Amino acid sequence: MPDFLTPFHYDYMLRAIWVSALVGGVCGFLSSFITLKGWSLMGDALSHAVVPGVALAHLLKLPFALGAFVAGLLASGAMALIKAKSRIREDASIGIVFTSFFALGLLLISLNPAGVDRKTIIFGNLLGIPDKEVWQLVIISAVTLLVVGLKWRDLMLFCFDPNQARTIGLRTGLLHLTLLTLLSATAVAALQTVGAILVVAMLITPGATAYLLTDRFGVMLWLSAGLGIVTSVTGAYASYFFNGATGGCIVTLQTLIFLGAFLFAPKHGLLSARRRARANAEATAAS
Repeated sequence: MPDFLTPFHYDYMLRAIWVSALVGGVCGFLSSFITLKGWSLMGDALSHAVVPGVALAHLLKLPFALGAFVAGLLASGAMALIKAKSRIREDASIGIVFTSFFALGLLLISLNPAGVDRKTIIFGNLLGIPDKEVWQLVIISAVTLLVVGLKWRDLMLFCFDPNQARTIGLRTGLLHLTLLTLLSATAVAALQTVGAILVVAMLITPGATAYLLTDRFGVMLWLSAGLGIVTSVTGAYASYFFNGATGGCIVTLQTLIFLGAFLFAPKHGLLSARRRARANAEATAAS
């Protein structure tokens, strides 16, 4: 068998590749809305805030995903409450809540170190994910994709201009809650693959890259999802040969592609902008 086909000979690698593709695609889809809404810090917060839910779920013998999802919703509610009932700015309330939840999670894990593997939560365990959690991940991903598919136009308008969405009769409060719920659910799914530390990268980087490559949201949506899938599959495949962390390979590849778009994107890349500025300066000088 050729060396480049060796990973496909192992069941755990095949599982890692298709699971990472699923998670990467879902994160990519949602990443477009997060980028448009400016919720990058919110994604970071929720990816860390689910940790105490995971610890409690293990202590109470409940499903991993259930505890993480409930913790994500509680964190979202706490951020909204602090913002609505105090003078504290949103970025400060997000920072307070996610660090508090993350610290609580680490405390719970340290009090019961035999109940849950700290490295699995923080760094993920894609190569060793059990069947039960694979099915949880598939269900979360399917529901998220279904909701996004049915409501993507409403969510797009809400993210782009909430006032306009409210004017035409959309229930912006419900859309806000829907997007937070989807973000929490997707953070749970990605947590099981790349861990709490790298979840935020999978939720932000594909959308940010696509945002530099196109001005049309429909194209951005599919481009972001495609980037999520391709980088996840390639990163999982490459991790076998590098003998490195799967999540690290995936996120590093996403970052390299983002840097490429940042520099060379036809319209919004740094070098393209400099060329246009130089051309405009020369045209101005000539006139």
